[in-house]
Amino acid sequence: MAGPAGTAPTRCQRWRMKSIQRQRRPAIRMELSPLIDCIFQLLIFFMLSSTFLTPAIQLTLPSATAGTSQNELEIIITLSAAGDVYLNKNSTSLISLEADLKKLLADSQKKTVTIRGDEQLPYAAFLDALDIAKRSGAIHVNVAHQAP
Repeated sequence: MAGPAGTAPTRCQRWRMKSIQRQRRPAIRMELSPLIDCIFQLLIFFMLSSTFLTPAIQLTLPSATAGTSQNELEIIITLSAAGDVYLNKNSTSLISLEADLKKLLADSQKKTVTIRGDEQLPYAAFLDALDIAKRSGAIHVNVAHQAP
């Protein structure tokens, strides 16, 4: 913007040119590398701080000279697809299961029962066994399954 025919720009024209130049701001650019660094650090932190389960640890435990053993026999109800009922590998029926289970739970401190049912077992039979376990006094009832 120059004045008439080759003259220098006027003061007003110079001011307009400066204001136009001032309005142009450089584009703000977001750097992604620090963001990626933070994400990788968080990922590594959570991977290292999470608990890893070890399937089996070989230990040699010391033996005690006094005290009582806390080992309790596990109470397991097994239901086959054919309708057979087993209580700790002893064959029984659903009718006598409640009485037998009450006897075992009376001697148990944990009062925990594990129910193992065949994949083809009708759902109603499984619910009957679950109901019998609760009526017999089981506090905790576990359902056994195969690990994936």
